[in-house]
Amino acid sequence: MKSRSLILICALIPFVMLLISGSLVALHLYFLNTPNGQTNAVYFHSNLHDLREALRFRTDDSWGPMLRAQQWLRENPGQDVYQALFFEQGIKFQYPTTSLFYTELQSIIAGSAAVQSLNITNALLFLLAVVGMVLLTLGLVEHTRPSDTKREVRERIGIGFAAAIGTLCFYPLQRAWALGQIQILLDVLFIFSCYAFLHGRSATSGFLLGASALIKPQMALFLIWGLLRRDKTFVAGWILPVGFGLTASILAYGHAWIGGYIHVLSFISSHGESYFANQSANGLMYRLLDLGPNLIWDARGFAPPDFRVRIVTLLSSIMIISMALVLAARDSSREGGLVSLIVAGGCFTMASPIAWEHHYGVLLPAFAFCFATLHAREKQTGAALWPFRITLATTFIVSANALPFLNYFAKTSLNPIQSYLFFTAIVTLTLTYMLASRSRIQINDLAFRRARFGP
Repeated sequence: MKSRSLILICALIPFVMLLISGSLVALHLYFLNTPNGQTNAVYFHSNLHDLREALRFRTDDSWGPMLRAQQWLRENPGQDVYQALFFEQGIKFQYPTTSLFYTELQSIIAGSAAVQSLNITNALLFLLAVVGMVLLTLGLVEHTRPSDTKREVRERIGIGFAAAIGTLCFYPLQRAWALGQIQILLDVLFIFSCYAFLHGRSATSGFLLGASALIKPQMALFLIWGLLRRDKTFVAGWILPVGFGLTASILAYGHAWIGGYIHVLSFISSHGESYFANQSANGLMYRLLDLGPNLIWDARGFAPPDFRVRIVTLLSSIMIISMALVLAARDSSREGGLVSLIVAGGCFTMASPIAWEHHYGVLLPAFAFCFATLHAREKQTGAALWPFRITLATTFIVSANALPFLNYFAKTSLNPIQSYLFFTAIVTLTLTYMLASRSRIQINDLAFRRARFGP
């Protein structure tokens, strides 16, 4: 990819973000000063708004329920925290108790200022995600570099800048930081898991994803993923933190929480969320059928149970997860495993009944892979591959920006367009698979030989 193209990418990503966000801010200010104008922030939310909120270090979307659960367990050792908080008090504590070791540590360090400490940690994790994506993108470019091409320092610097800017401007990652969400830690773990796998460190990759499973149960599917690939080191790496975390949690909090948490997962799978930020098949169906609030966040309630929604949610989850696992079973090679790992991260996220906007930070490695593969193909063939370029650019721009004006379709039959992140995730993961299938023989076999034996 020429230097001019990299400069254009570095300039275009923040320009588009500022253009969209600036327009939304200007419109909001205009309507605030217009009699009977639309002033609901749900129509004007932007990336810049999230960055402003993040820098205040006071949000507690994850931290509030987690700290409340932590305090309740101290007062009621060995009891079922989910029955008390989730079902009786309506507090949406939806993580396993193994996640509480993270907030326990912050509470020990910061005491009553734990929320601020957790948000400062999130800021550092946000920067770590940027570093991780730069390393992953450069690693992918190097590992897919045709053998007859030279390393170009200026080009690598340009690619690194493009990766950094793309990550800094990526809406799901910004949203996780702005909300005070533990999801940003999961994004960092997934990014570095992909980086470790790229460099042949399967055990490390499994360990990081096992640590993720202690917070997000969907990541437990990576155990099946590793077993299907017959990757013993990955499976061993995954089991280590999970086994240690579960044992420590039972010793610290008792075992009553296990049955309670299974009850929570069952309840969520039969309900889900209708709020527009739920970018899953479940949320799409609830909004399409006009069941539950679309534009109003219910902090204590869930969407009403509906047989049609439950069937679609179940079938779509089975289909999406199956595609990821079939891909894992079909190709046990190291090169195929990397593609499968990246795709599985996105699929396991999408398949959940509740997949919030900020959960889609897991798409970043997929974008990096597509970029690196296109870059290598163009080096090999000299062709620009414009259809793939345009598709990649479009899906990135759409998923990297808040598009709240789509909420104007909430009360129409076109409201599936509100699920834009869900649809762009499908396109992005499909593009990842297509590019891998087209390029594997020419690029990836060579790449992993180079990874093992040097240039």
